[in-house]
This record gives sequence, C-alpha cells and structure tokens, in this order.
Amino acid sequence: MPIFNQLDTKESSFSKSFDAYLLERNKVSGEVSQLVSEIILKIRSKGDNALKDLTKEFDGFDTDVFKISSKEINQIVRSCDKDIFKSLEYSFEKIINYQSRCFASLNLEDTDNEITRKFRVIESVGIYVPGGKASYPSTVLMGAAPAIACGVSDISITSPAQNGILNTLTIAAAKVAGIETIYRIGGAQAIAALAIGTDQISKVDKIIGPGNIFVAEAKKQVYGVVGIDMVAGPSEILIVCDGTTNPDWVALDLFSQAEHDESAQSILLTTDKEFLNQVYSSIEKLLPIMERKSVIEKSLKNRGALILVDNLTKACELANLIAPEHLELSVENSRSWAKLITNAGSLFLGRYSSESLGDYCAGPNHVLPTSGSARFSSGLSVYDFKKRMSVISVSEKGAKALGRVASTLANGEKLSAHALAAEYRMKNESFGED
Repeated sequence: MPIFNQLDTKESSFSKSFDAYLLERNKVSGEVSQLVSEIILKIRSKGDNALKDLTKEFDGFDTDVFKISSKEINQIVRSCDKDIFKSLEYSFEKIINYQSRCFASLNLEDTDNEITRKFRVIESVGIYVPGGKASYPSTVLMGAAPAIACGVSDISITSPAQNGILNTLTIAAAKVAGIETIYRIGGAQAIAALAIGTDQISKVDKIIGPGNIFVAEAKKQVYGVVGIDMVAGPSEILIVCDGTTNPDWVALDLFSQAEHDESAQSILLTTDKEFLNQVYSSIEKLLPIMERKSVIEKSLKNRGALILVDNLTKACELANLIAPEHLELSVENSRSWAKLITNAGSLFLGRYSSESLGDYCAGPNHVLPTSGSARFSSGLSVYDFKKRMSVISVSEKGAKALGRVASTLANGEKLSAHALAAEYRMKNESFGED
C-alpha cells in the first residue's frame, strides 16, 4: 500500500516539511547533465553515425535509416483500430478549433509616425513524442494543432521506437494531423539532432513536447541554438476538494498523473479529515485493478501527498505556491474559488471536470508548465509558433521630435554614435556638411 506524505497545516512543522517536499521536484543530478552534454557533443561531431550508435545503445535496435517511409506510415495506419482513429480525428478537430483563434496585428499611429506589431510564423518545428514507458499519440495532436493553426509549414515528429517499431497510434495521430516526416529516434540524441541537424535529420527552429529527465535536460542545453516550448518535468496534479466529491473519483484523478511516471506528483488538499481517509480507502481499493499499478504505487510513495488544510482559502494559497501543472477545484462554487488561483498550468472547475478530459479532447493543450513554472509560464498554444516583430516607420517631422529624446538619452549613456545617428536626421545632414 502506498505511504503518502501526509501533512497538516495545523502542525508547527508544516512549513518546513512542505518546503522540503516541494524542493524534491526540481532536482537534476550532475550525472544527467554530464551525460546529456556528451550526447549533444557526439551528435555535433559525428552526426548520423553518432545517432546510429546511440539509438542502438538506448533504444535497442540497429538502423541506417531514421525516417519512416510513406509506405510504412500507410501500412501502420491501416492496422489502427477504427474507433481509436475516429477518436483521434475528433480530438484533433476540438484542439485545432480551440487553437485557431489567433491574434490580430497592433497598429499605433500618431501624426508623424506609424508603429506596428506584426506576427511572423516560425518556419520549422520538431515535436518530441514520448515513447518509452508509455506512448502518447495525444501529444502528437497537442503539438501539431497549434502549429498548424498558425501556418507552420515544416513540422516533423520524433519518438523513441522499441526495437525499431514505433507505436501504431503515434503514427495514426501523425496521419490525422497531416504530418509526413516522422523519425524513429528518442531521448537526448533526438533533441540534439533536431537542434543541430544531420544528413538525415532536418534542423528545426523550435522543439516542443514533453519527455523524460534526459529529454528535458537536452532541451535546456540546446536552448539558444534552437527555440523550445518549456523545460517540462514529471507530470503533476493537485486536487482541492471540500469533501463532497465521490472519493473514488478523486483517487482515480490522482492515479491519472501517477501512472505516467514514478516521479509524477499527485496531491490532494482537503478541509475534511474524514474525507481524506475515504480517499485513502479508495486508493487501497482501486490500486490493485490498475494496469500500471507498480508505477502508480511508486509515484505515490515518492511524490504523493495528502494535505489537511484549515479552510479553502488556505488551500488556494498553497495551490498558488505549488503552481501545479493541473489543478482541479472539486468544490462547490468552483468559479468563485477560481478567482483566488493565480498559478496553474490548466485549471479544472467542478466535480465533473476530470483532468483526463483536458489531456485528450477538451480543446486546450496538455503540454503544460511543471515544477512550479506555472508561476511565470503558460501551456503550449498558438502563441508559441508566432514571433512578434515590431515595425517602426518615422517621418522627417517625427525624426526631429523623437531624435531630441533619443539623443539626450544616448548621450546620458555615453553612446555618441547613437546620439549622432538621431541628431543628423534631426538636421537632415551628413558628416562634414555645413
């Protein structure tokens, strides 16, 4: 039976215990960082040869060709269960409809100048799709939909293949999204290949998608060479409950994240001690029938927490400190309590708003900030595939007005070239002219 971290806000040691609990989620070993650095260096120096060696070492198969052919894709798609394929199509339609609400340009005009904000689409994107402990065709849809909605012209997918065979549903999801470039490589080496480029792997402008600790570290290390969506850690769910939701529902929602990974974080905040005990009983009852029982059990032992709080206001305060990836407000008047929430990747209101619905088909993205990064970042959306570019058009008259300010500030910073560039336009002259 899982032994949760059990905390009570009334205990004098709560703050210390709570802080120690949160610190665990941000740890990355020096060994992981070093290994990833070595992998990136190998890809940079030896390209496809290194990729071949690393694929054999980590994914257990030998290949000279990483891209899946159109023939293979079509053969795999034909073998896909029809009901699942239809569900993928439905989900993709929901996601892309949600993401298609793009932005308008900003135009600011005064008498003499025009200042405009334009959006330009990122040209190429690589989507990393996990495929180690589990496969996630839904991540294909979540990554592709906002990119397609923005008009990204070049989209590729990379995913680890077990013994050279990619998950059927991952291929089917790519087919639904209209993506034809699929690579059978995973791990840090896949991230390095997308960032640097090899003879077989096309370099991209941005890499998106979740992955394990090695993938996350690789994205961190290649950032700057290529754009990334975020550095995502293990999945998280936090449930705030007033004690009136079916405890089985709560237990299963906690399981929904725990089953991802042994390092996933599942937390319940409740004001009702008896309800906390009921949820614990539900966990004991339901855990034995879970297909991924061993993963769930380890996750709950490692990172699970049942926290008794004085009131819902305190629960919301703690929720904001945790800043979870997924936050369920399973309470009466959830919309009112939502006003107190400032930090969450995705917010689910009411007892029927299961996190799993958001993971698959509600519309918003399931690629979300983790490890407290919801304090300063957002989930994947169309905003990640468009660049903002300012356009400044200044008239002769405008140059005189703006030039005085620019010259004054530039001289204040001892940047004389800046100042003169403005001053010469104010006077409409060249160097050496009267």
